Amino acid sequence: MKNDLKNIFEKASDLKEDFLQFIWQHKLLKPEPLITNKGNQISIIKTGELNKDSGPDFFNAQIKINDIVLAGNIEIHVKTSDWLKHKHQNDKTYDNIILHVVYKNDVLLEQNTRNNVEVLEIKDLLPEHVIEQYQTITRSKQTIACNNQLPLVNDLKFSAWLERMFVERLEYKVKNVDALFENFAGDYTQTFYTLLLRNFGFKVNSVPFELLAKQLPVPILLKHCDNLLQLECLLLGTSGLLDKQFEDKYILNLQNEFEFLKNKYKITPLKKELFKFSRLRPANFATLRLAQFAKLIHTQPGLFNAPQNYNTYDKIFSAFKLNLENYWADHYNLGGEAVKKKNSLGDDSVSNIIINTFSVFFFFYFKRTGRIEFENIPFELLEKCAFEKNTKTKLFSQKNHQLKNAANSQALINLHDNYCVKRKCLSCGVAAAILNGK
Repeated sequence: MKNDLKNIFEKASDLKEDFLQFIWQHKLLKPEPLITNKGNQISIIKTGELNKDSGPDFFNAQIKINDIVLAGNIEIHVKTSDWLKHKHQNDKTYDNIILHVVYKNDVLLEQNTRNNVEVLEIKDLLPEHVIEQYQTITRSKQTIACNNQLPLVNDLKFSAWLERMFVERLEYKVKNVDALFENFAGDYTQTFYTLLLRNFGFKVNSVPFELLAKQLPVPILLKHCDNLLQLECLLLGTSGLLDKQFEDKYILNLQNEFEFLKNKYKITPLKKELFKFSRLRPANFATLRLAQFAKLIHTQPGLFNAPQNYNTYDKIFSAFKLNLENYWADHYNLGGEAVKKKNSLGDDSVSNIIINTFSVFFFFYFKRTGRIEFENIPFELLEKCAFEKNTKTKLFSQKNHQLKNAANSQALINLHDNYCVKRKCLSCGVAAAILNGK
């Protein structure tokens, strides 16, 4: 079994340099003496820092050869001859390596001899269970390659990796906020307003809602925060959704008011065709969402002037309890039939906004200002939000007992999108735990 497995592994495409890097990084070699090509015994003090750019594979490593401690870089290859294949002999950055680790030592390199670099061959040092688990993962046809092995992963290891995935997802989202902030010349209010209005468009209308935020700056809306009709006409009019013949008296009032404000502020409306209505539940119609947003500005202008003050789950939820009045108390759309249903913002929608606006904004705000009191707010907010059940998070059902809140689901979405789908198993802490037997 041992020799069969090794022979199959050597012949398969599984034998790759990144796997050998993984073995070295996580110290997965058999607990046997490490003997170099010169017959010297080495011990690993520090594996070094994995380098994902050009240059040696590991920086700042430390090894001990006999009684001598060496510090420097380490290069890893499947075969020693890959050194020549990759043309390292022409690159001076490889002159200072302290060890050349290879699966198979197939040639004698002049550069290694000249620089007194020893070669460690590891083909007989790879544990059979590691190879077997690795092949099971890499050959899996499932979206989550390690799905069958998930129960094997220690809960503490899994939780630690989820925390890293959560922060990584926030880092990714903050890049978009940074771009907005720079575009708005460091204006926190306009940045938050744009992020929030985009979120009000939810998935289908997020892009046109962001365009609306740029077309209608928040200072204009805040000047009219005490007049709900004017807020509605500004949002609906700038979106282009009032550009139609209506008979309803309330809508006619909106059109007349917008005509005046449009000229006053020199507003250029968007094309109403940008906003999608087909295949949407009425509760998600752009018209209703904009009416809700108008009510939010009317009742909570402080949210836009100082969003950093809305930093608890309860305060945010209270602010978003929006009971619509007048025309929007029983309408989803402009000119539509009246309905017998409250058009308030649902709890799931508020949770979505906390997840995608508030947690992201506070992470961005902490990174920009360095104010330590905001460091933990994103996690505290998402700990209060329910775990998001969707097609991505359901794939990790083997760990349901650990999945409690939106911080966990956001972490899983990142894990799914950027590791599982891309088959970056060797960069994943979950796969590392499986191969480590932990």
